[in-house]
Amino acid sequence: MCAVAPKRSRGRRAPGAAHLAHIALVALAILIGLPQVSEATVYVVAESGGDFTAIQDALDVAVAGDTVQVREKATPYFEKLTFPTSGNAGTGPITLEAFAGEDPIVDGTGVGGDNMILIDTKSYIVVQGLVLRNNLGVNDGSGIRILGSGSHIELRDNEIHDMRGSHAMGITVYGTDATAISDLIIDGNEIHDCEPAQSEALTLNGNVTDFQVTNNTVRDVNSIGIDFIGGETDIQPNPTLVARNGLVRGNTVIRANANYGGGFGGGIYVDGGKDIIIENNISTESDLGLEIGAENSGTVTSGIIVRNNLIYANEKVGIVFGGFQASVGRVRDCAFLNNSLFGNDTLGEGLGELWIQYAEDNTIRNNIFYSTDQNLLIYSEGGNVNNTLDYNLFFTADGAAQAEFTWQNTFYQGFAAYQAGSGEDANSLFGDPLYVDAGNGDLHVTAPGSPAINSGDPAFVPDPNEADLDGGTRVNGPRVDIGADEVASCGNGTTEAPETCDDGCLVGVPNVCEPVDDGDGCDSNCTVTGCGNGIITAGEDCDDSNTANGDCCSGTCQFDTIGTSCDDANACTITDECDGAGACAGSAEPAAGCRSALRGSIQLKDRVPDTRDQLSWKFSKGDATTVADFGDPVNGSTSYDLCMYDESAGLPSLILHASIPASGLCKGKPCWKGAGAANKNGFRYSDSLTTNGGIKKITLKPGIDGKAKVQVKGKGTNVAPPPLPLAQDTSVTVQLKNSAGVCWSTTYDTPADKNEAEQFKDKHKVVN
Repeated sequence: MCAVAPKRSRGRRAPGAAHLAHIALVALAILIGLPQVSEATVYVVAESGGDFTAIQDALDVAVAGDTVQVREKATPYFEKLTFPTSGNAGTGPITLEAFAGEDPIVDGTGVGGDNMILIDTKSYIVVQGLVLRNNLGVNDGSGIRILGSGSHIELRDNEIHDMRGSHAMGITVYGTDATAISDLIIDGNEIHDCEPAQSEALTLNGNVTDFQVTNNTVRDVNSIGIDFIGGETDIQPNPTLVARNGLVRGNTVIRANANYGGGFGGGIYVDGGKDIIIENNISTESDLGLEIGAENSGTVTSGIIVRNNLIYANEKVGIVFGGFQASVGRVRDCAFLNNSLFGNDTLGEGLGELWIQYAEDNTIRNNIFYSTDQNLLIYSEGGNVNNTLDYNLFFTADGAAQAEFTWQNTFYQGFAAYQAGSGEDANSLFGDPLYVDAGNGDLHVTAPGSPAINSGDPAFVPDPNEADLDGGTRVNGPRVDIGADEVASCGNGTTEAPETCDDGCLVGVPNVCEPVDDGDGCDSNCTVTGCGNGIITAGEDCDDSNTANGDCCSGTCQFDTIGTSCDDANACTITDECDGAGACAGSAEPAAGCRSALRGSIQLKDRVPDTRDQLSWKFSKGDATTVADFGDPVNGSTSYDLCMYDESAGLPSLILHASIPASGLCKGKPCWKGAGAANKNGFRYSDSLTTNGGIKKITLKPGIDGKAKVQVKGKGTNVAPPPLPLAQDTSVTVQLKNSAGVCWSTTYDTPADKNEAEQFKDKHKVVN
């Protein structure tokens, strides 16, 4: 015996006023013999007070030009929806949208059906502002699914989450008919916490053309993030009808990580698509940042332009393109231009920033490739044929000689070896792009100073609608910048980060907005007029680009009074005070309260040539010093300054100053290292290049009274010793100070052991 399932009530209620008015108008037209005119109607779906209590009931009566507005209510709408009717070009689309300012929830819990919203062979449809959730126990279903054919469909600003099961997708567009799905817009949607494996969170597959996928966010999904597919004949029998002629812009994909097949989920993926622009997107923490591939045999992915994207901290690789093996498809005639990559292959899989598979005749130019500490930049297999690279910028923290490249299965150690052996990247550079804050995803480059600026292909001409990562002009200057960021050109009329305004007055260009109009709301440095922007305008004594106090220019941009305490940023001065005119100056004399020593020595040598100059200072049998007193120079929190003072008639002057920063790399290795477990034996600094004041070595050893030890050695042109002999009237003092406020000091009274034109040498000894 079979049970008969009861009819499911959709919460139908009596029609509301809007619906009754529409019926009355049509009836009146029939009675008096007038032509029937269809007027657009707005139907409100609400818990009470609207025209319907169920969304599907409103969709069932809506016709072209009508709008169904859904109000937020205490409980979700437990429905799954279908559009039974199309809109049209003349009257307009059928629109399903959230009521203004509200976030109605459509929940699939306990409701039958595969898709939360189905649009099957319909045109002129808009879905906007809904929250779609809990499509549970799915086996091939979607938050929104578009099937068959159709045109002019818009999906905007929807949130789709908790699609759970197998192939539980967010937005799916399957062009299954011979007539395409066309003029499609998918914009501003958020898809998160879904289980699309082994499909995709947002996908366009088959006969889909003339589309825009823009400003969407996909995060925390267990498969591919955004995908554009061709060649799957179970979706589209004609393998030539592929996702094509599209724009993919401004999307963000975070953590698209496949839980199958070894984990190769692309943040953004083209698999068999054609003629698609992929620009100004962000892909991070996914398996593969961005992939252009061709999984199906005989399929050729072509005409894909990948430009101005940010791709960083992905687990296996930044960009990968090509068929994954010889038996599948190929990638041909695509371009990878002006992308910024940083720190991909975080799992150390050996694929680096760029992985080239079975692909041919593709162009890779104007990109920044910045590796992790494994130094791997390119991995290229034997299927790499006639792909050309040039005008790129490469960087590894360990230096050009340590950079690793595999080109057509040949390994090259070092950037120069790769250039010579591969014949590629002849005009490319190796250097630090000076990202602003790459660790936090800010891949703007620092200006001035970045080698990326004006270093791209001199023949590059941007497309008319192409923009850099901020939406600004793609070329500012004689040549395009390498990477996604085009450094702002103040005065070009376009506000580009870090600018806060730009009124089009080109600074320094004759007859353009002369005189420079500071104080008009947008100053000549392209910042909004006001205290703290670095431009002195009416009512300000000074403007030091901040609103901090204690720097002699107050938080209201007035001079601090004479004698106000300040910091002149010189560790070798004390009693820093404001002069009443905006300047801070300290007294160049030794600090009081430093740790002293029973023994010490100082030696300065001023030789010819300057490469033979030397410095040696020893502080031994010193006052009690703990490891904590040394701070943490290894991890970047404690810096050091060596200061040397010479007295003349009892008045000290600063004659030598060397600053040693915390942390940092010296010849590709950490400059500072801890000594012993938990740094119990102190710290050591080593820099054979002597880049910081000529300092080559520092040894910091803790100890009880009479046991602490400090030693500093320097060599070469950067030592810059003062003119010798020294006055030493009556003493010379050497101090090592750290940014934690601790210092170590020894004083050398006249007469010196040696005080000559080429050498000053003296000892310090306290006799008990």
